[in-house]
Amino acid sequence: MNRRTSAPWENGISFPLQRLYTLIVNKIWSDAESEAVWKGAGNSIPYQLWQSDPSEGGVLQLQNIRMTCAWCNAPVEIPLEDFWKTHTLKEPVSRCPSCGVHFNADLLSARYLRQDLLDFIKTQSGWLSPEDT
Repeated sequence: MNRRTSAPWENGISFPLQRLYTLIVNKIWSDAESEAVWKGAGNSIPYQLWQSDPSEGGVLQLQNIRMTCAWCNAPVEIPLEDFWKTHTLKEPVSRCPSCGVHFNADLLSARYLRQDLLDFIKTQSGWLSPEDT
């Protein structure tokens, strides 16, 4: 979901399919340049989910989900098991430790929609420029 307030594509971020393809066919499982940029940005989340090719027995190392609370903007880390429940159960199972709001995927999505609509009302600016319509 591409939100109005977080548009990575407008910041020149793209998914390097050709580069990824080259790494895969050459059986290179890590990209040193990409990893250096990742670590240089101050990310504490591990760079890779696999240390070796999963099709050749590499073990997936899943991580907890880190996000910004849609209600109070505090950083939130959700245990992976709770995040799974957040997206599959109808009752709110995830909770922001800062503001205490409980939410599931539907409530989070509705909150994002509400924020986007309020931003639009305030700015009267949509995603598309007039020449795109």
